[in-house]
Amino acid sequence: MIVCKQCGHHNEDNDTFCGSCGKFLEWTGERVAVAEPEPPPPVAEPEPEPVHHGLLDRVKQAVGLDEVAAAPATVGPDAPTTPVASAAASAVPAPAAPAPATAPTATPYRPFPVNSAHAAAKAPEPVLAGLGTPVPPTPSAAPNGPSASEEPLSRRPTSVAPAAVRPRPGPRTMEAPTRRHPGDLICGQCGEGNDPGRHFCRRCGSELAEAAVVQLPWYRRILKRLSGNRTREAGWRPNRVGGPNVTGMAVRIVRIVIAAVIVLSVLAFLLVPPFHAAVVNKVTAAVTAIRKAIHPNLDPVHAIAATATTSTPGHSADLARDTFSNTYWAAKVSDRAPVLVLKFSDPVDLAEIGITPGASGAAPQDQFLAEPRPKQVHLVFSNGDSTDITLSDSNQAQFTAIDVKQVTSVEIHVMSTWAPAGAAPSSVAITEVEFKMKD
Repeated sequence: MIVCKQCGHHNEDNDTFCGSCGKFLEWTGERVAVAEPEPPPPVAEPEPEPVHHGLLDRVKQAVGLDEVAAAPATVGPDAPTTPVASAAASAVPAPAAPAPATAPTATPYRPFPVNSAHAAAKAPEPVLAGLGTPVPPTPSAAPNGPSASEEPLSRRPTSVAPAAVRPRPGPRTMEAPTRRHPGDLICGQCGEGNDPGRHFCRRCGSELAEAAVVQLPWYRRILKRLSGNRTREAGWRPNRVGGPNVTGMAVRIVRIVIAAVIVLSVLAFLLVPPFHAAVVNKVTAAVTAIRKAIHPNLDPVHAIAATATTSTPGHSADLARDTFSNTYWAAKVSDRAPVLVLKFSDPVDLAEIGITPGASGAAPQDQFLAEPRPKQVHLVFSNGDSTDITLSDSNQAQFTAIDVKQVTSVEIHVMSTWAPAGAAPSSVAITEVEFKMKD
């Protein structure tokens, strides 16, 4: 962990800039080691069992032989003297005292004098082998002069290496971003991902005020919504108190089942040809029905035959379906309830019917006024439906919306007419009858 000395923010070990103030952590940061748990206390070793002396050892101890054997190991001026050691000491002549050394003419400089007597008292005296008699040390230098061994080591001259010059850092190379977690703030300068709580980039120190947030892919967002697993904010707590949320679990299971059905349907549509064809037909029919209901296309449909209760010479019933405007059908004067029947080759769905009333000819307007025109007509369809239409006294085609399904024939019953002023040559005249269907 790196602690910023400027603001006290805690940063990760691999951060280069402070996440709170944006300072360069190599100058203002201090690396803090995380406290490790204390080691367990050492296990106490078992105490050694007391030594049990045998009979022979107790006899030696009572006689004093064990003290005689241990006496030569004791060294020092205060050590007790045994009879054997005293006899050995009297047998060996004492060495002669050394002659005093002549004082030197000049005493060298000693910044830290050493007490020779104290050093000699601390140093152990040599002992003659087997006798335990101390031997005085042989002087190696004058009493008042320093020796090489007595000079302190801290004052001896040593070679000091020159301080190494720290090279100036070269240009830093920007590496590829090291992290991209969902919810991270993406730096606009280097592309590094940062924690949502940071204000400056952890890599280049740029400000993160306008940084983009990492988003999950669309398929992972859909799966996350279906599974019901959501990322909660820090400090979020559920509102419910009690047992498990059975309703939430049921909703989650239903979501997963729906997602599985959708996936299997897509795979079957792509891999099973019969299922693919059936789906395409169903979808096409549904789309066509919706389009016809919202914005239909009206196409003409023609009757293949026409019959009437009566007709005058030269004006048969087929002239009412020939699509020409200069021919017409006319019923006899004696026919007081004329009926015109039109037939289709196949069942059709009719959306509109258009009737052009009156007679037409070389002088349409004069001929129109000379013949009676239909005013009220009653339509009867082959499927059992029926409707009434009222026409205006005009020589133009008049269309009326109808909605009948699977029709093979249509009967037009003339209920009343617009009569001419003088004697009429017929009971009624119709120039053309047209039909349209939705497509």
